[in-house]
Amino acid sequence: MWTTIARILLRNRILFLVIVGLVTVFMLFQAQNIKMGYGFAVMMPDEDSVSIENALFEETFGEAGNTVVIALEDENFFTLDRIQAWQKYTDSLTHVEGVENVISITNTFDLTIDTLKDELTLLPLLEGEVQTEEEVAAFKERILSLPFYKNLLYSEEGKVIMLLVRIEQDALYDKQIISTIEDIKSLNENFEKRANIKIHASGLPYIRMANTKRLELEVYLLIFFTILITTLLLYAFLRSFRATLISLLIVVLGVIFTFGLLGFFGFEISIISSLIPPLVIVIGVPNCIYLINKYHQEYKAHSNKIKALQRVIRKIGNVTVMTNFTTALGFATFILTDSLALVEFGIVASSIILLVFLLSIILIPIIYSYLKPPKERHYSHFNISWIQGMLNFLVNAVTNHRPRVYLTALVLLSIGVYGMFQLRVTGNLTGDFSKKDPVYLDIKFIEKKFKGVMPLEIVVESRAENGITRLSTLKKIDEFQSKIAELPKVSRSLSIVDFVKFSRQGILFGNPDMYALPSRQEQQWMKKYIPRNSEKKSMVGTLVDSTGRKARISMQIEDLGTTEMRDLQNQITTYAKDIFEKDKYKITITGASVKYVRTTDYLIKNLAISMLLAIVLISFMMAFLFGSAKMVFISIIPNMIPLLLTAGLMGYLGIPLKPSTILTFSIAFGISIDDTIHYLARYRQELKSNGWRIGEAAKVAIQDTGISMFYTSVILFFGFSVFLMSTFGGTQALGFLVAITLIFAMLTNLLILPAFLMSLDKRIRARDFSENIIEIINSDDDLEEEDEETNPN
Repeated sequence: MWTTIARILLRNRILFLVIVGLVTVFMLFQAQNIKMGYGFAVMMPDEDSVSIENALFEETFGEAGNTVVIALEDENFFTLDRIQAWQKYTDSLTHVEGVENVISITNTFDLTIDTLKDELTLLPLLEGEVQTEEEVAAFKERILSLPFYKNLLYSEEGKVIMLLVRIEQDALYDKQIISTIEDIKSLNENFEKRANIKIHASGLPYIRMANTKRLELEVYLLIFFTILITTLLLYAFLRSFRATLISLLIVVLGVIFTFGLLGFFGFEISIISSLIPPLVIVIGVPNCIYLINKYHQEYKAHSNKIKALQRVIRKIGNVTVMTNFTTALGFATFILTDSLALVEFGIVASSIILLVFLLSIILIPIIYSYLKPPKERHYSHFNISWIQGMLNFLVNAVTNHRPRVYLTALVLLSIGVYGMFQLRVTGNLTGDFSKKDPVYLDIKFIEKKFKGVMPLEIVVESRAENGITRLSTLKKIDEFQSKIAELPKVSRSLSIVDFVKFSRQGILFGNPDMYALPSRQEQQWMKKYIPRNSEKKSMVGTLVDSTGRKARISMQIEDLGTTEMRDLQNQITTYAKDIFEKDKYKITITGASVKYVRTTDYLIKNLAISMLLAIVLISFMMAFLFGSAKMVFISIIPNMIPLLLTAGLMGYLGIPLKPSTILTFSIAFGISIDDTIHYLARYRQELKSNGWRIGEAAKVAIQDTGISMFYTSVILFFGFSVFLMSTFGGTQALGFLVAITLIFAMLTNLLILPAFLMSLDKRIRARDFSENIIEIINSDDDLEEEDEETNPN
């Protein structure tokens, strides 16, 4: 088959170049359709119970994660200049496009009785701009006497002030959100300059946009530095400008094709999909190295350019198909998960890996066919003394010191397994932020002063119609809130109970001592003061649903890890069971933090399954290639050891198991198995030609494939190390872990794998290699008579 492919390819060079050019133009056109994702990546299916509960909550009460939280600490806040500045600042925020409303201490209301209508009404605490210090003093006295706002808009001592900016639903997940958040940041900076005081901003929209802005920059930054590093290494290894430029052309086309596929499928750029372009670069380079090295080896052997190009295609075409297919298969397993973000990642990553392979196998032979034959300096890197010394060391180790190799591997494996048991599973919304990031520091400030910014919602549902408004239910909710208030990492909660208390205080002449639930007699008496028009709906519409069956209890919590969050949920659930009868009430806990915990658990489970599936599928492929369970075992074990060592390293270094880090194992396994296929294919070729002398074949395979393995592993190591430049902690951890794992994999494939083969010398026979692997590489004798037939001239 590959003889035919070589003939067609080299005899129709211009046609294939035109096809590649047209496809590139098409991909450039499709790349124009790319959009940034302005929400958190969709990691959990809509059918999940947590997703359903959150959707029901938003349908009933509206979006919960649409608030930007702004805070400042100022002992002199209640002064004329500061209050005037804060009023102007608040007013400016209300005029930002995309802002629905602003809840500020300077636009708050008191509840009082309208004597003309004989009903409760909202009375602004400040009418217009304050003019005198006396007005400020009166305002301070009144606002601090309203418990309804305490720890909601001001801290216990009144020294820390909070402001809430609600974003319009239509702007929340649209491109508009960027300009909205940027306008808010600009107003914050202007206030800081005028008042000479620090503004702290947070909230889910703010955090999301901080991620998006960084992501927009990082996508291209990582691509640039990945290309730069791999280009420098390619030239250092291959010592050829044209080899380097050809490889660079292929990976750049790979990046273009990646963006084209994202645009073609209509996928948004998220923190996960943004990893694909740099992945394509570092994964695409090994194809170039193997093909170019093989071309140089062939030309060095017989100095015939066309014959060398023909043999590049025929000799390692099948090998590169298999290696790229296994890598693509590792990514394709993500398609079988129920996570939309992972499905999109799997589709694009697996497709682009195969496309980059096609680009390599087409362009490298064609471009070299037009160029002058390589000079001796272009393949002199095969004879570099220190590389030959390294290969001789490996050959000596597997030939004369296999017990030491096994003992070292066993000791390292034992250390790794022990480290695995130190692993912890966690994940939180700010886990990928640097501890010095201003966004992270602002979150921690607000957490310290108000115990959190992450929304947590509890829905109390009564089985009885209008059951929520019954005094008995209100008392239960009040008791429930009191219990929750004892928890150390939960902010002040807000519910219909707080509004009823506020109403009682307003009816009883604003006395702060009257901020409490009414008695049964008072409740009947208070009803006549409650408005029966739209004003009542505006007062309580976001706290109780229209049927009177559901009430929300809103609060913020610290950005907890999955374990802490699970403990908090369990504690709240225990309180609920003690207070609310199961047959009369249903309690639902939802919010961004709850979704994130479930998402983390869900992703880790799905990624673990996809990892196991990749191992199983690749094992079946190896079984097809070798036709022997013995050879499957020999080929898989050297690639499992690096994964165990990396897992142990994560345990020792305290790197948690979370969605970003668990990706390491699928990516690394799919790449590292390529080295195994290259080695075993060359090993099998040597076996056939030397009369089944296994020890000799294993040593020759190290010498022949070791250089390319070393080159590709070093380039992959430094290519993935570029991820350390990211400002996302998860991306940094992923790059570091994959880089380390691939170095481990290179060593196991050049030490453990040949050691296994040599130790099983008497147990491995020809029948352990099926005809499939035999056909991967034809012997030189089989090719001699075909060389002239495929000459493009």
